[in-house]
Amino acid sequence: MHPELSKLLELQDKDHTLATVDTRLQALLDERASLDDELARGRQAVATLEEQVAGAVTQRQALETRIESLRTIQESRRGRMERVKTAREAQALTIELEVARTGLVREESEWLRIADQVTAREIELKQAAEGVAGLEAEQAVQREGLAEREAELQSERAAATAVREDVATHIEQAYLVRYDRLRQVRQTEVVVALHGMACGACYTAVPMSRQSQIRNGQILDGCEACGVILYAADEAG
Repeated sequence: MHPELSKLLELQDKDHTLATVDTRLQALLDERASLDDELARGRQAVATLEEQVAGAVTQRQALETRIESLRTIQESRRGRMERVKTAREAQALTIELEVARTGLVREESEWLRIADQVTAREIELKQAAEGVAGLEAEQAVQREGLAEREAELQSERAAATAVREDVATHIEQAYLVRYDRLRQVRQTEVVVALHGMACGACYTAVPMSRQSQIRNGQILDGCEACGVILYAADEAG
């Protein structure tokens, strides 16, 4: 057996362990992100309703100001009616009063519509805010559980990393560098057993002379096609 083979296989095993922990960590982070997204949507709905309520209240206040102004003007016109001296003046003022009354009725009708809109939006806002508060309370328990699980996984990862680094220190530098470079570009195993007369990763044929050297433990050769480090399965036991 090549002296570095067992070390590389052990390192690969430790990297598998680390990858498993990382997968579990990522799943946990995805779960937390899902909670964040759900809460963000609820808060955004509340913010949108707050803007709508504020806009409707501003409209209502503007209408109230206009209505009050129109009423003041109407009262002034009614006062003038008592002082008119001719039928022509009275007729003109009557028409003026009627036009103004129609405008006032229209403004008051619009005020009622906006007031109803404010009430409806305020109810929606209250319900949405209560929904977010309930969601926050519900998520608080879930987030506490996620935090505990993350702490456990981070501890597990730190321990696995320490073991992995310890194994790596016993590997010849040239092989370690080669292994680590392969790990950066491959998601699967980088130390792979021969499959018959071919690479066990990509099934590219390996020349007989190199097969013999690999099986005899003389070399740890790389596949010419995919680059993985090849070894003989029976050599590793």
